[in-house]
Amino acid sequence: MKTWTGKGLTTTQGRPKDSSSPGCGTGGMQIGRILIVSLFLLFSSIQGIDVKPQKELYMPNYRFYHNLKLIDDEIQYLLKFPNYVKLFSQYRSRQNRPQYLLHICNFTEIRRKKPQILFSYGEHAREFLPVESAIFFLRNLTGGLLPHADLYSKQFTHRILSQSDLYIILMANPDGRHYIEQTSNYCWRGTSSGVDLDRNFDWEFGGKGSTSNTQDEEYRGNEPFSEPESVVFQEISAEVSFDAFFSFHSGINHIYIPYSDTRSRILHREPDNVDEMMKLASQLSHCSRHWYKYGTSHQLINYTADGTIFDYMAGVRKIPFSFTIELWGKQHQGLSCFDLFNPESQELKELVQSLHPLYINIIQYLAEWKSSNQPNMVNPNLVPLLAVRAPLYGTGLHAFGHHGCCVGIGLSPQKAQELSELLSAPANSLAQNA
Repeated sequence: MKTWTGKGLTTTQGRPKDSSSPGCGTGGMQIGRILIVSLFLLFSSIQGIDVKPQKELYMPNYRFYHNLKLIDDEIQYLLKFPNYVKLFSQYRSRQNRPQYLLHICNFTEIRRKKPQILFSYGEHAREFLPVESAIFFLRNLTGGLLPHADLYSKQFTHRILSQSDLYIILMANPDGRHYIEQTSNYCWRGTSSGVDLDRNFDWEFGGKGSTSNTQDEEYRGNEPFSEPESVVFQEISAEVSFDAFFSFHSGINHIYIPYSDTRSRILHREPDNVDEMMKLASQLSHCSRHWYKYGTSHQLINYTADGTIFDYMAGVRKIPFSFTIELWGKQHQGLSCFDLFNPESQELKELVQSLHPLYINIIQYLAEWKSSNQPNMVNPNLVPLLAVRAPLYGTGLHAFGHHGCCVGIGLSPQKAQELSELLSAPANSLAQNA
């Protein structure tokens, strides 16, 4: 078993990989070995059979990407807005690194019934991009709180805060990220003990869509919730009646709806709110330039995943909306890892800008859903968020109209056209550096 202690990598003997292949006679051993090696080379870049370092095509430049130190700097910046941002500092990893559970809300206003949403990032250490998209969103969200913010920035911030109650786990697996920064092994996915945090939850734990092989990237751990990093998910979802949970990843352009586990695939099991989830997924699928495929996880991909966080949130916590969103991917060949999950450094800024409309559409849809399902508690601030131009931090671009996002959802064609014209008009935006 591989164990990251924070200082070096120690290795103890793990059990051999499981195999369901029948044994071969001595005459077929050579052919069998060739076939196995060929299959490994073909599929390992997709399935990531193990987490050994590979020769990378490119690596992160921390003038563009955020390492753990720079992520902490971003948190300190956000805490300059105590009326809107709170940090739950008690949630930490096995090696005592912060997971950065944030609560984003206007704490000075009379509490209104708004959708309570939990976003999660950094579950898999090698997926840097989702964390970067969160930082970009948070910078835009708080941009309207600055003393000299322009009108559009203030409007955007006001609408987001008035229509949502956000909780964000910014770095679910900080030990895994630390391990990557120390070793430059950009294939590392798990926690400091090598456990895949997204196979460690008590929903169909132990099924075929995970493994007990300690050398495999989908190693689930000895028991559900064996990882201290799971505590933040358990506790916050027990304390807050969330309307939605989103687990953000990268590697492909997919939006997954529960369930992903092996038993659900056999039983054709679906969550109660699957139709409403499909509607939101459909909207998100084409609200940016990325054109995501979407559907029930075990139908969209040809393998299952047992013990996942978003299945747990849907099946155990009964959160009405639960998604895993794979934000980005590209054609990939070879065994390298970083480029499979993350863009080149010079492409990062433009890419996170292009992902920004996802957040706007999530919040708008859930605000409307919450009001329609709570007719006596309509949010007085609920106006089409898409009518408010969303400043893109550090650019002269704005989120809507530029990429043909879902402008005017639920509006008449005339109103939608008016909104499109409004959004395409010139405007000032924040001009700070990302």
